[in-house]
Amino acid sequence: MKKEDVINFITDLFTMRTVWIDKGSGKWAVKKRFHPLLRSAFWVLAVIVCAGIYSSLNNPHHSEAVAGPTAEPKTVATLPEPDEVKPAPPVRHELVIPLAASATPKAQKQEAPEESPKRRSAKRSEIILPSERDPSAGRIISPSANLKRDPVPEPQTPAKKTPAPRITDKTKYSVDVNKSTYTLTLYRDGEKVKEYPIAVGRNPGDKQRVGDNRTPTGRFRVVSIEDASKWTHDFRDGKGKIKGAYGPWFLRLEAKGWKGIGIHGTHDPDSIGTRATEGCIRLNNEDIAELRQYAYRNMPVTIREY
Repeated sequence: MKKEDVINFITDLFTMRTVWIDKGSGKWAVKKRFHPLLRSAFWVLAVIVCAGIYSSLNNPHHSEAVAGPTAEPKTVATLPEPDEVKPAPPVRHELVIPLAASATPKAQKQEAPEESPKRRSAKRSEIILPSERDPSAGRIISPSANLKRDPVPEPQTPAKKTPAPRITDKTKYSVDVNKSTYTLTLYRDGEKVKEYPIAVGRNPGDKQRVGDNRTPTGRFRVVSIEDASKWTHDFRDGKGKIKGAYGPWFLRLEAKGWKGIGIHGTHDPDSIGTRATEGCIRLNNEDIAELRQYAYRNMPVTIREY
């Protein structure tokens, strides 16, 4: 670097610059500023000076330096030599005599005419009431021994409900529905367990569209077991909503493409063995209650025409 370049850099460093500052809305302001490098050096120097002042003020030795030779020296407590250590005086234990065991109340008043409230409260706790002493044995009876307590009733264990048959991986139930014979057959591991009479859709054949009153055919599975005891349904026969139309239980089926298909009870037992439903499979209420004990989620259900 040439000497002229150094001189030009130093001159440019300490030369005031004209800077235009945009204040928005088309307004500009003119300011004079030093070189950015010089301004940065100034702020660094200011930070260093402030840090030095702050550290000097917070230095614990600062006050001692300011005080100088006039500051009084701190006195340091010296421990006595081993020979000078005196043994602690022995602790005197006072024997507290209960008020009942003392001579007479008159003598006590003469010995202690004035007592502090704390001492009086301590004596009250030492008084033994006549009812608390057993005259035959001369022993103190616990106050709680004379209290009559009501017997604590034993907790009643709730009546055990008969659990439903346990379904395991080795014991699997399945359902087969035959629309032509109006029967629902329950199988366990492929063996027939029981057969129930049912009612199916009013129209024969596989379901084609919503509202055609046909029961779909195929292989399905139970997705949920729902309490239907408070459900109502309007069959559009002029009787309005019928309470208990679905019986006590509704076994909802996953029928791909169709919603609301399930196995449930009925309010009309005379309809069993006929084509009477809007597409569901209908059982007597006592039969659906029994079938519910064997049903579980993902239980396979097959519905066939013949």
